Amino acid sequence: MSSGIIFATIAAIAFGFWTVLHQQAADKINYLFGAIIVSLTAVIVGLIFLLPNIKTTNLFSNPKGILFLVLAGICALAIDYFALKAYGSGLAISITGPIIIGGSIAVAVLIGFFLGESITLVKIVGLLFVIIGSGILATVGK
Repeated sequence: MSSGIIFATIAAIAFGFWTVLHQQAADKINYLFGAIIVSLTAVIVGLIFLLPNIKTTNLFSNPKGILFLVLAGICALAIDYFALKAYGSGLAISITGPIIIGGSIAVAVLIGFFLGESITLVKIVGLLFVIIGSGILATVGK
């Protein structure tokens, strides 16, 4: 198994926990403040890991990387804010989580196609399953 698959699996597990933790916090905090707390926590924990290795770490090699990460940060704030609002509206985790995660899968796959990644029948079928599954869950949530 490649290290990339291992890292992606760890990220998926973290995303699953992220979903549950957002659902648990949603009715206990202001949504925007909650999104800021999530981002601030990421900064603090990230610095704890970075600072001991700061002298040997190359922080960036291309200024475009900073731009893309700032845009990703804006997206992360939107994810946190709107996930908290969705859960705060009373939508169940078994509906909201798959819609958020499934929807993100569909968006990533479609953007991958536009960026020139190969389009295969298996990818298209998988994408259709994700879209149909998320659509079914969205209908159940009404």
